[in-house]
Amino acid sequence: MEMLDADKLITARRAIPMPFWLRVQSGSGFPGGLPGGVDVVDMTVSEILRVLPGKRIVAKARVHGRTYLIKTFLGRSAQKYAIQEERGMDAVARAGVRCPRLRWSGTLCGGEGIVLAFDFLDEAHNLLDIWNRAVTDQDKIDVLTRFMIIMARLHAVGVSQSDIHLNNFLLREGKLYAIDGGGIQAIGTPLSESASLGNLALFFAQLLARHDDLINVVLPAYEAVREWPRESGRLARLLSLVAAKRQTRKRRYIEKAFRECTRFVCESSFTRFTICDRNAYGPEIQQLLATPDDVMATGTLLKDGNSATVALVHLGDRALVVKRYNIKNPWHFLRRAGRKSRAWVSWRNAMRLEFLGIDTLTPVALIEKRMGPLRTTAYLVTEYIPAVDAAEHMRQGIESVDSAQAIAEILGELARVQITHGDMKATNFLMADAGPVLIDLDAMHEHSSEQRFRRAFNKDLDRFMANWKDNPPVKECFQGLIAPLRP
Repeated sequence: MEMLDADKLITARRAIPMPFWLRVQSGSGFPGGLPGGVDVVDMTVSEILRVLPGKRIVAKARVHGRTYLIKTFLGRSAQKYAIQEERGMDAVARAGVRCPRLRWSGTLCGGEGIVLAFDFLDEAHNLLDIWNRAVTDQDKIDVLTRFMIIMARLHAVGVSQSDIHLNNFLLREGKLYAIDGGGIQAIGTPLSESASLGNLALFFAQLLARHDDLINVVLPAYEAVREWPRESGRLARLLSLVAAKRQTRKRRYIEKAFRECTRFVCESSFTRFTICDRNAYGPEIQQLLATPDDVMATGTLLKDGNSATVALVHLGDRALVVKRYNIKNPWHFLRRAGRKSRAWVSWRNAMRLEFLGIDTLTPVALIEKRMGPLRTTAYLVTEYIPAVDAAEHMRQGIESVDSAQAIAEILGELARVQITHGDMKATNFLMADAGPVLIDLDAMHEHSSEQRFRRAFNKDLDRFMANWKDNPPVKECFQGLIAPLRP
């Protein structure tokens, strides 16, 4: 097991060997000192829970036989962010909200780094996991109600959270704990209604739009703690703020999908641009990124069209679909070279649907061959789903009513967020075991104009219904399901 110091942790970025141990010395300037009153202590880090490369590591560690949650701040700004964390957690505690207690602190040997050690909450579950396991609306209401009561208590004493999400709250033995002090802001006086609703909107914007109906149910719990009288326009103001903040989050979410970040590895040069899911980024996928045509040649050809070629490839135990968007001739190159490639558009739209919670193929990588600012052949790599399309599925009559309902729900979600697909063929729905998956996203468009959306969406629905002209029972079933979606 290797000993790492602050400099090595900064240099390692995400490639931190596990497990490892750290040597911490006293003198951080924070309350508590080292355990046992010693000057130096060694601790074993067994699990990294979160890492911000070169800046912060949250981990599980043991010292003198006891387990702690440690937050390690690295680099020149270590002192600044450690102070924010300590003050934030103190503000949460003074607001009467449970949080892990800061037990000791120290400085890392070998470079600039500060360690804050908090109680580790065994058998605790974050609210996001509980939310994701919730089956019924009532289960979700129970989660949100707990959250609203906590936020009301914080807001009542002037404490807000700029990094507010369900992952920052733990439930243990029926008790709720706030666990992140870095984004805490304390002004000392109760938050105004405007500031309170803004902070709540920041949270609700992280949930899917389909859950906005629950806000009306849980808002009274917040109002009761704040002792606010019910006011008819408050809900409308909150929903408006949620919609605006969700748009901002979506834009940032999509922008991050085109640059180096926690999730993606990005490489850009004069001749090529690649972006790849970091979890998939191994030697085999790197070979695919470097020579996509060679790897496609070893796979199974699924489609050999003039505009696109699709192959199923196996990299180890992983099955991937590689779709190459072809340049058909010099004139086609001249028309396409200065525009975003169809692979780029499909990647962006896959991220858009992912953010909105609408099932599509999981994007793995994007490859563009370039000549400076000009784009040539492009490739989209996605996970493979062994499933038939909706047309074949309905011909086989496999649970056709349930399947039609599931497809109609996707159409309803698209209508809710004003997105049109642009090529609504039955073959663009794959009927996976977990439900329908929407594919071929290069013609998809999100509308800002209600009128233009309705016109384009009606065309989508007309195209979709044309799939079933030779299958009257399925056509009749879909007609009833999608009728409410038309204006």
